[in-house]
Parts: sequence; C-alpha cells; structure tokens
Amino acid sequence: MRLTRLFTIASAVLALLVCGMLGRLLWGEWEHYRAAGTGHHTLQLMQRAMVAAEKLSYERGPVNAVLGDRMPADPARRARLLRARADTDLALDQLRQDLSQASGQPSTALAPLYDALGAARLTVDQLAALPPAERTPERLDAAIERMFQLVPLALNTVTSYTRASEQVYPRIARILMKARLTVELREFAGRLGSALTVPLAAPRPLTEADHQRLQFLRGRIEQLRQLIKIPSSDIDSEPRVLAAVARMDEVYFAAGQRLVAEVEQASRAGRAYGMDTGQFAQRYVPCMAPILALRDVLLQEAQTQALQDYEAARRELVLALLVGAAILLALTLLLAIVRRRVVVPLLRATRAVVRLGNGDFSMPPSGARRDDEIGDMLRALATLRANSMDRQRLEQERVRLIEELKLRADTDYLTGILNRRAFTAAGNLRLRGAREQDESLAVILFDVDHFKSVNDSYGHDAGDQVLIRIAEVVRDSLRDGEIVARYGGEEFVVMPTYCGLEAARALAERLRAAISHEPLTLADGHILRVTASFGVAVAHGPHAALDDLFHAADLALYRAKRNGRNRVESQV
Repeated sequence: MRLTRLFTIASAVLALLVCGMLGRLLWGEWEHYRAAGTGHHTLQLMQRAMVAAEKLSYERGPVNAVLGDRMPADPARRARLLRARADTDLALDQLRQDLSQASGQPSTALAPLYDALGAARLTVDQLAALPPAERTPERLDAAIERMFQLVPLALNTVTSYTRASEQVYPRIARILMKARLTVELREFAGRLGSALTVPLAAPRPLTEADHQRLQFLRGRIEQLRQLIKIPSSDIDSEPRVLAAVARMDEVYFAAGQRLVAEVEQASRAGRAYGMDTGQFAQRYVPCMAPILALRDVLLQEAQTQALQDYEAARRELVLALLVGAAILLALTLLLAIVRRRVVVPLLRATRAVVRLGNGDFSMPPSGARRDDEIGDMLRALATLRANSMDRQRLEQERVRLIEELKLRADTDYLTGILNRRAFTAAGNLRLRGAREQDESLAVILFDVDHFKSVNDSYGHDAGDQVLIRIAEVVRDSLRDGEIVARYGGEEFVVMPTYCGLEAARALAERLRAAISHEPLTLADGHILRVTASFGVAVAHGPHAALDDLFHAADLALYRAKRNGRNRVESQV
C-alpha cells in the first residue's frame, strides 16, 4: 500500500476514533444536561402528586365531619366539604396538566384515580343523605376505606418520574425518599384520625378491634417518624430541616397524638367524647400541618440541589464542547504538520531512493538544508547518491574487466574461436540435452596435414597464419548452433547440432573441401595450399560420455592420417 494512501486511511481512522470518542463524551454530557434540565419539571410533578395526595387526605376531614353530622345537616360542614373537593380537583387538574406536558400528549395516568374518586364521593354523598341511624359502622368503614385508597393512586401516577429524578440526581435520592416518608406519615396520621370517625359518629365506645387498629397505626407512624429522623445526608443537619422536624414533634406527636389519646381514654372510661367528627377534625387536622411543612422543606432543598446539578451539568457540557473543539483543532494541525513535515519529504526521499536504485543519478534529493531528522536523511541520500555514482563507475569498469577476462578464458588467443576448456563445457551441456531429448550427438575432430613442415619451411608466423585462416574458413562454413574450437596445436574440433553419423560425415566432407580449396598467401608472397584430415564419431543413449566421444573421433582421425590424409574417416 502506498504511503500516501496509508497515511490517508490512518488519518481517517484516527479522526473517526477521536470523533467517536468526543461524540460519545458530548452525547453523555448533553444527555446529562438535558436530563438535568427536565429534572425540575420532574420534581414539580412529584410535588404536584404530593399536594394532590395531601388534598385527598385533607378531604377526608370534611368527609368525616359530614358522615358524623346529625339531622338536620350543618350547612357549614357541607360547605367545607365542597371547598375541600374543589381544592382536590384543582390539585388533580394541575397534576394532569403537568403530566401532559411531561409526556407531550394528553395524559391518561389519572383516569383510574378520577374513577375511584368519583365512586368514593358518590358513596359519601349517598351515605351522608341517609338518616344517622342508617349510617351503620360497616357503611362508614366502607366509605372511609374508599377515601383511603385514593392517596396511593395519586402517588403511583408519578412513581416513574420520581425514579427518573433519583437516577438523574443520585444526591437527592435520600431527600426524595424522606419526602415520600413524610407523605406516608401524613397519610397514616390521617388514617389514625379517621379510625375514630365511626365511634365519634355513632357515638359508641371503641371496640377491641378499634384499639388494636389504633395501636397498629401508632406503631407505623412512630416507625415512619424514626426513619425520617435517621441522618442520611447533609440535608439532615440543615437548620430549616431541624426546625421543621422539631415543629412536627411538638405539634403532631405532642398535641395531635394527645388528642387521639383523649378520645381513647374517654372510651375506656365510658365517658362522653365531648365532640363529634367535625369538631375532632377541626382540632386534629391542623396538627398534621407540620408534617406537610417538613415535606415542603425537603422538596425545596431537593429543588436547590437539582438547580446546582443543572448548573454543573451546563458547565460540564460547555467545557466538553471546548475541549472537543480543541482536540479536533489540535488533531487537524498535527495531521497537517505531519503531512507537510514528514509524509511529503518521505515521499520525495522515497522517489530519490527509487531513482538511485534504478541507477538514475540525474536529480539530487532536495531539502537537505533542513535542520532536523528529515534533513539528516536527505543529506545522507545526497551522500549515497555521490557514492552510488562512484560505485556505478567502478562496477561498470569491473563488469568490463570480467567480460574481458571471461572472453580471454573461453577464447583461443590466436584464432579467436573457443578453446578446449570452453568447448568441453559447451559439449557437456549439449550432451546432457541430447540425453534428455533422446538425440544423437556428433563430434568432428581434424588437424592440419604436414603442419610441422610449414613451420619448418616458412616459420612459425606462417604456421600461425595457417591456423587463423583455417579457423575463419571453418567458422564461415558452419551454421548457427554448430560449435568450433581449437583443440590444441593444429587440431580443431567441431560439434554440429543434433544429427546422426551420415550428416556429421557430410559436414566434415564439406569442411575438408573448403580448407583444401582455400589458398593462403604468405607475407613474402608465397601461396600455400593446406589440407586437413577428419575423424567423425557419434554417441547416442543415456550412457554416452564426452570423453568416449572424443576418443572415438581421435581414433577415426588417426585412421584418416594413416590412410593418406586429406580425407574423412568415421568411427567403426
């Protein structure tokens, strides 16, 4: 892969990884910021639901008063009930609107609560319209129980939103838990007061079941009180919270519990209660107000901490955006610098090295003046180019000398044809080819007749001219692929292409005729005519050997000499 493409791919992968990491970081910060922005509304939903539960609990006071009223009914008590119902409806309507805004569409979460509330109110109205004698304890308990079931329905409508707030704001989870405990405490406190509705409305003494129910409710209320007072976060040491808890202990757990105890003691003593359900509600309900005040203090603190978290999330989002932009800018600058200062010079250096490797020394590498590692490399390339040019010249001279030495090693110095060593190497190679192709291989061996008398009569220079001329005649008479060499002294050897004995004899005869008919003019003007005797041998088969072939040709040459010279003889 080319360096430019590799750098482009690596840059793209690095950019994708960095962008993915930054995107994941920014998405997380944005989600936290967005969740923090919706956290206030979630807390408002929970507060709306708690207010609705409070109004439902508060409505039970006027309900108890109306159910315990005598005939004729007191218009004031009926008016208080209608005002309580109006307050409840207003709180539920506000809760419904907030739920619709949270979901982005009309909410149906309150439909079960509205149905149950309508049925409970109808039961109360029907029971209140009856004469006091017909308001049996069973009917009264059933009507009150229907009212009890409304508060959990109101709180369940925002349970998911409450959990979402705790997930977004883990720090306020304990505060929200205590706020829910105050709502539950207010509910059980209301149940404690409502447990006296039937005895006060009858009027009749408390039964043993009523006493057990009161003890159970007191135990649950005390348990909730202790859970609220257990330190679980920094908010528990806030002066406003401590003051609200103290006010709750002073008003409800002192005055409110004492009022319930007075009714219970009067029942045990057989005395008249001295109050009806309406009068009891007027004294008992205000005692529960500090519980709601504690709830409001806790919710206000939760809102404060939620606002702090929102601001912190906004700062972290802005910081993440700035850091992400800085990282992308730094990455872009880094890649640009690397490309300009490293990749591009490396590409140029690579092209220079390739040119040097191809023997092109025409263009020296540029940028050698840089004062860094790349400059060092380019200067080293310039030095390498100069050294390579010197080495090239030396290599060319060496090759020339080697070729010259090889030529001298394989060529006869006098005639210019192959010498015996080169012919032996070529002959062995051709013999190996003949074995592989199952062909015949021939050797023609000849020497000049009466060569010694030429040297004796005309001198060695004349003898050398004879050898040179014979080599030229034979070389001109051969075809491509046929080899001729000086075998030694006045002896020559010819190896034709793959052929049989008859073809080899025909070639030998043609060479003999060419030599005998070629006159030679010496330097002093004498004209010589020389002849040569030929011996031909042919080898075939996998066991053929070049030495055996030469020996057979030498024997044939000897017969040619013995039989009168200037003739061709072949192996027997």
